[in-house]
Amino acid sequence: MRRIATLTLTLATSASAISVTHLAGTTELNTTPKRIIVLEFGFMDALAKLGVKPVGIAADGDAANEVLPHLKKYYGPNVPTVGNRHAPSLEKILALKPDLIIADENDHKSIYAQLNSIAPTLLFRSYRGTYQDQLDQFSIISKIVGKEAVGKTALADHSRLFSKVKATSSAKAGKIVVGVLTPNGFYVHSDRSYIGSLLDTAGRHNPTPVKDGQTQYLLSPEGLTALNPDTLIVLYNNEDQSAFDRFKGEPLVRALTAAKQNRIYTFNRDRWAKGRGIIGLEGILSDMFSSNVLSGKVQR
Repeated sequence: MRRIATLTLTLATSASAISVTHLAGTTELNTTPKRIIVLEFGFMDALAKLGVKPVGIAADGDAANEVLPHLKKYYGPNVPTVGNRHAPSLEKILALKPDLIIADENDHKSIYAQLNSIAPTLLFRSYRGTYQDQLDQFSIISKIVGKEAVGKTALADHSRLFSKVKATSSAKAGKIVVGVLTPNGFYVHSDRSYIGSLLDTAGRHNPTPVKDGQTQYLLSPEGLTALNPDTLIVLYNNEDQSAFDRFKGEPLVRALTAAKQNRIYTFNRDRWAKGRGIIGLEGILSDMFSSNVLSGKVQR
């Protein structure tokens, strides 16, 4: 897999001073940050795994459901929020007096200058990043917060879990296509998306290309027919069960090799599509292992 060599970290003269090269340039951090605001789930995951609690996060939904379920035990019910991930409140961020902000290229590039005027801001590719991007960012964040040893242990544990799952991968699974199903349609994830690149790294071929620069996009039943996957992974939440029932019943979907071989797998949309980071990957890899989705075995 190609790696985007945009994220580097160099130790400076003092023990706590570092220079971080990211997607918006190079940021000098003279001390270990203590008041961190993170604006995307992958960064929330990284700090949780490292045992560092941010002073604020950007998330989704109502106040009771701002934090993803797999992170609630790390953050508790009263984590401070600064608005939606896609449109955080600059006023709320300013009020929390951060000494570091970690932002996402897709959602926050347009407000980077404003964020950076509040506190030193790092810009990474997480929301539209690859599996490898998540690992690279975790490694850098662990050094920034002074938890490099903890980070190395976590990555080693992850590597062992990933190897266990990859060992179940078989050519019998053939081409694997993955996407999110909503009432509006099926949004396929390309080989450069987070989940698509994870499957690729696990040894399974994802035939879905990037389209018009987008790693995830709406795909018609005819487009899915053209890909004709041997294994199909559909991600949706419980409230969209009726949409899945309609999708699975469509003649073009029933004609797919994956459908004929009973290899259409379903998993929770939030758990997979939003589960970026080491903790999130534990859930995804657990699903992969228990379901045998990479093996090509026919479901019972």
